[in-house]
Amino acid sequence: MIYLTTDQFDQAVYFDLRKTEHPRRAGGQEHILHGLLGNGVSEVPVTIRSWRDWTDVNFGKGDLFSFVDERTIRRMLGQVAREMELH
Repeated sequence: MIYLTTDQFDQAVYFDLRKTEHPRRAGGQEHILHGLLGNGVSEVPVTIRSWRDWTDVNFGKGDLFSFVDERTIRRMLGQVAREMELH
């Protein structure tokens, strides 16, 4: 579980990694991360796909973004994906 930030009610927002895939692609290896993003009250499923300098973050449905800014979370999850590629 990775702590990202706090929401508007000072509850921790976290990313819980559930599964990692590394399918081969022409010119390299793609990284796909599946997990849950939540704040203890609401959780949404997340899929992060990254390849070279491209990152795509897809969220499931949920009320979490009533409590926290979606753009900020997208940026933070993109950073998490890039750091995980290095390890």
